[in-house]
Amino acid sequence: MINDEDVLSINFLKKQNYTGSYRGMRYILMKKTVKDEDDKEENFLTAVIWPQPMNYENSSPESRTEKTFSFTNEGRKEAIEWLNASYESGREIWDRAGF
Repeated sequence: MINDEDVLSINFLKKQNYTGSYRGMRYILMKKTVKDEDDKEENFLTAVIWPQPMNYENSSPESRTEKTFSFTNEGRKEAIEWLNASYESGREIWDRAGF
């Protein structure tokens, strides 16, 4: 299980992506900035998962699943919950990845 203390803070994520893996499931948390029609920027936290052994850049887009959250500490916690739920619901995929 991925715990809250396993994932670095929102302040870290403001500057850098965070990558990790858990029993065959790789993941990345990254800040995405979107401009609205008034040219106002809004930040979101995007979580992406895919099976090992590839890193994000070398994994195929078809093998990835992503979800977007608010760029807040609460959104970070929701992303961690989603990562854990995704692991549990896709266990056969991760097991095929060798774990």
